[in-house]
Amino acid sequence: MRELWWRVACGVALALLVAGGIGNTAFADGEIDVEAHPLIWNPDNRQETKTGDLEWAGGVELTSPDGDFGGWSGLSVSADGSRLLAISDKGRWLSGRLLYDERGRIYGVADAHIAPMLGLDGKPVTRTKQLGDAEGLTVDGDDPLASQAYVSFERAHRIWKYDIANHALAAKPLQLLTQRRLGRLAFNGGIEALAWHPARPGKDDAGLVAITEDTLNPRGNIRAFLAEGRDFQRFEVKPHAPYKPTDLTRLPNGDYLLLERRFSVLGGVGMEIRYLKSAALTPGALVDGPVLIDVGQSYSIDNMEGLSARSDGKGGAWLYMISDDNFNPIQRTLLLMFHLPADTMKRLHGAPKSAEATEIPLRGSQSAGAPSPSPDGQIPD
Repeated sequence: MRELWWRVACGVALALLVAGGIGNTAFADGEIDVEAHPLIWNPDNRQETKTGDLEWAGGVELTSPDGDFGGWSGLSVSADGSRLLAISDKGRWLSGRLLYDERGRIYGVADAHIAPMLGLDGKPVTRTKQLGDAEGLTVDGDDPLASQAYVSFERAHRIWKYDIANHALAAKPLQLLTQRRLGRLAFNGGIEALAWHPARPGKDDAGLVAITEDTLNPRGNIRAFLAEGRDFQRFEVKPHAPYKPTDLTRLPNGDYLLLERRFSVLGGVGMEIRYLKSAALTPGALVDGPVLIDVGQSYSIDNMEGLSARSDGKGGAWLYMISDDNFNPIQRTLLLMFHLPADTMKRLHGAPKSAEATEIPLRGSQSAGAPSPSPDGQIPD
């Protein structure tokens, strides 16, 4: 995997996939078989158990004979670690039950189900790449399969809300925000990182934190949003080139982790995670944070796009990541697990706010009613 020929081959294949996209246009709806193969975190140093601030807690490569399995771009794991919900950039849901060994490490996924995501018209969004490019996923509860799920889409940029709690994977969406309100977003660089923020004590301000992948403002910063229903305000994230955001998750202490990835033909893939303090995420802020981990493809990573966190019950957090294989036979679907210790979280949470946020000029919040979809379910831009 680390040889030059592999990097070149992967680069050419990935470039073609990003440009046009491939994959099975039919859709599956039902239980599928998923096999899991254990991973070694660092094949060059099998004894490595801690990298940066994160402790390796196991991982698997997932495979399935189902042609629709792959492309997983968003992930949510239940608070007890037993269940997962994922979305693909081909417009599909994946649900399943996580299996752990006696050490608490993932060794498989059982009861896996795959289903097409539905559009406003009740038809699968899988029928076109324009409609089905789901990238960000977050939920408002402890169990993703008993919650309201929020999904961000690229190309036809929008955020939809799905009532998974009452309608499972057959839920039809409620439209919240589209490009008409958010402003022009890069065609294939819209909202990738999406996380739920619950209401603060005594306030009715629950909503979403949304960060784009590759939409920069005139100052060269990454465009981001704080959304409450159909209202939103802007903030900015300092870029860490060549990395680009792919997901965001809320930690048990209320702060956030931002997952980012890089890719080049010669350098291969890379993964970085930044710590963002909740107090820094305010309208008009320019946000940055310390890097917890920064690794390249000598480690067992791929195109890491989904991130989810849950409490370890001791002041720390378990982290889960999933990769998007782009339906490319030389890429892999990886499900990784890490531990963020309590003392590290306490140290990061207590860092001075001035190091993470800078006030910038802001034009103010925007809001508007949701536009009606066209008869074929397309989303007005």
